[in-house]
Amino acid sequence: MFDIFLHSWFWHCVGLFFLTFVQEDAAIVAASFAMVEYGLPPAIAFFSIYFGIITGDLFIYGLGRVAQKSNWLRSKVIGPKVDKAKDWLDNNFVWAVAVCRITPTLLFPTYVAIGWFRMPVKRFILVTVITSAIYTPIVFFLVTLIGESVLYKLGYWAWGVILLVVVLFPLRKAILSFTKTGNGENTSALTLPFFNGLPNDQKNHKKQHRGMPSLKGLKRLVSFAERIPNGLFYIPVGLRWIILSIRYGNMTLPTLANPLIETGGFWGESKSATLGDIGKDQQKWMAGYFPYKRTSRLAEVDLQDVLFKMSETGIEFPLVAKPDIGWQGFGVRKVDDEEALLNYLTIYPKNESLLIQQLIPFDGEAGVFYARMPNEEHGKVFSLTLRYFPYVVGDGISTLRELIQHNPRTGFKAKYFLGKNPDHLGLSAERLESVPGEDEMVRLAFIGSIRIGGIYRDARYLITPELSARFDEIARSIPEFYYGRFDIRFKSTEDLKVAEGFSIIEINGAGSEPIHAWDPEVSLINLYRELFKAQSLMFRIAAQNRKRGFKTEGILKFIKAAKKQNKLIKLYPPAG
Repeated sequence: MFDIFLHSWFWHCVGLFFLTFVQEDAAIVAASFAMVEYGLPPAIAFFSIYFGIITGDLFIYGLGRVAQKSNWLRSKVIGPKVDKAKDWLDNNFVWAVAVCRITPTLLFPTYVAIGWFRMPVKRFILVTVITSAIYTPIVFFLVTLIGESVLYKLGYWAWGVILLVVVLFPLRKAILSFTKTGNGENTSALTLPFFNGLPNDQKNHKKQHRGMPSLKGLKRLVSFAERIPNGLFYIPVGLRWIILSIRYGNMTLPTLANPLIETGGFWGESKSATLGDIGKDQQKWMAGYFPYKRTSRLAEVDLQDVLFKMSETGIEFPLVAKPDIGWQGFGVRKVDDEEALLNYLTIYPKNESLLIQQLIPFDGEAGVFYARMPNEEHGKVFSLTLRYFPYVVGDGISTLRELIQHNPRTGFKAKYFLGKNPDHLGLSAERLESVPGEDEMVRLAFIGSIRIGGIYRDARYLITPELSARFDEIARSIPEFYYGRFDIRFKSTEDLKVAEGFSIIEINGAGSEPIHAWDPEVSLINLYRELFKAQSLMFRIAAQNRKRGFKTEGILKFIKAAKKQNKLIKLYPPAG
């Protein structure tokens, strides 16, 4: 039980805890440094300083209480300004505590005064806990982000500069400075011109994704939003959902955006069922597929069934195997032969359905976001996003492992490619130690999800009347489908503009987003703006369907579908 005292993390935590008593912002910088340089887990680093800040606040409050009984302490901590502040504090208690959180020079005298006047300790604790819970993670995140980015270019001494900036200048100035330099104008790793080894000249454009516009000119590789943990990033979206639910009088109203799909396609729905609803006259735009329910038999027996159905449907190796209930590419894998398919079936959860899908041999991949109001005859494509799979380009010297680690984009998601995440296959040790040739493009994953380092690029400029009309026709062939995203593979953008040369590989309903907003060069404010617009549209569509007589699914069924999906994701084979 005493092993924890021998662990270096323990002493890091102790040091951070007590450093908050000296200077809170300095402790935050130290926590970020310990996390980035010494691998201190983010949760441990954060809670060390968070509890230190709360404890320090209570200590200062206690000084004010004790000062009433100690003449010496009263002379040291109580001055004439404190003595005159009671009326103001009575009327502005919450505001005073909140302002002190972001104005360190006011914190000590104000908290001493609160204790001196014996203001309710429970009220003080509640306010300081809440304000610290808001302030601390924001500053911790920003300092970590800046530290990682600056360190990449300038070295370890940069942390000292950050420390001086944070400690010596008011925080509001630091935030303002960060905001002004956070629009692609700085020289941090967020705005390095190109990938490590990415050819920039015209002659090497053939090394890029076939049929896709070049990434030449891309200034920011990792967006600010991608640095924010999902649980934190989606808080504003969730709060706005609650506000809209109150406005429309129903928490699960969005399930009526596509009333014939389970949960409206928000989560837990069958991908094969949605694909199967496409009208026969529009199925020519689909990649060939068939669903298969894994049985409780040996995988070798199921393999023979799958091979028989492949011969019936004309699907050949290589193919794509994916879960029927899926999300963000979990469990999606390119399967090259029978041995690989047997491996996939062996791992796949029994008595659950999967899809066997024809492999579309195009690099071009896009998300086509479509919406139609139920009272309107036609809808249109609102968003078009190009999805680039993660890759590096060799220099003839560095190993593939080094290329991945030193590339700002792939280094950010290196755990997936280096085999350190159980959700992804990763590359073999032999492959990682190989040295790609100069200008050799190495694809790191079959899937292009942003979750594992794919890049999304806003391509709304490619939306043409022909493209919008084509997907309107496809969407209207699906019974009661009004809101969602078609994921497609396509031959070239020229073909795409005339609505030819593409195949639908997946349809997502109410749970989909207009993913053009995740373009790394879209600002955080504009990202939220786009998500909010889509959210409002989804509620409006669902409200009209409610007027048409459709009933929402209950909250319990909605939550049950989410739990089922999350449970299955953990059981799926690693993605490829």
